[in-house]
Amino acid sequence: MALYIDCAYLPDIRDVARAVPVAGVTTNPTILLAARDRGQRLDPMSLLKEMLDTLGGTIFMQPGATTEDEMFAQALAYIELDPQRVIPKIPMTHHGMRVAMRLKLQGHRISFTAVTSVAQAYTAAMVNADFIIPYYNRLERSGINASERISQIMELLHNQQLPSRILAASIKTPKEASTALLAGAHDLTMTPQVLFEMVRDDLSEEAVNKFAEDWRKMNLL
Repeated sequence: MALYIDCAYLPDIRDVARAVPVAGVTTNPTILLAARDRGQRLDPMSLLKEMLDTLGGTIFMQPGATTEDEMFAQALAYIELDPQRVIPKIPMTHHGMRVAMRLKLQGHRISFTAVTSVAQAYTAAMVNADFIIPYYNRLERSGINASERISQIMELLHNQQLPSRILAASIKTPKEASTALLAGAHDLTMTPQVLFEMVRDDLSEEAVNKFAEDWRKMNLL
């Protein structure tokens, strides 16, 4: 079981890594664009190098290309920076499936992203995908019970003795994180804000404030 930072903005990544026991970072083109909009002027390869240098753990990088050969080349370029720590996020499409099979033939780890159905999860597992990534909140907004869908995928993997891990993404609240875990997700990836929210709770804060108040009183005696 692991927590990942769903972010590409380096200051936020470093901030979270100091406070939360994360196993690495997940990104996609939308997240890369959000970091650029905040003033971070690093191309994807430069960003990946920075993350590998400053952060431990696994980095998930998603190619932005849409054609098979370009997607394969981008994924391979990411992997070659550190094959032990970089896993490409391959979109669950026909082109993506062909890219994934080519990468697995070379012995690389892969993840399939934007997996929405049990049939897709089964197909991904047949390619020996290391990670299957469903989008929890996006499923919910589409009218699909995300918890039930993750549970179905988990049941499939368990019954068929398939080794793929479920990495739940698009987690918007600690409650969604808890529900995804209880449904069977192995790992979670969340924004820095949600990761920080995972650490705190109002009842905990209330108890800690009482301890601090009593400590002050004790030292006044």
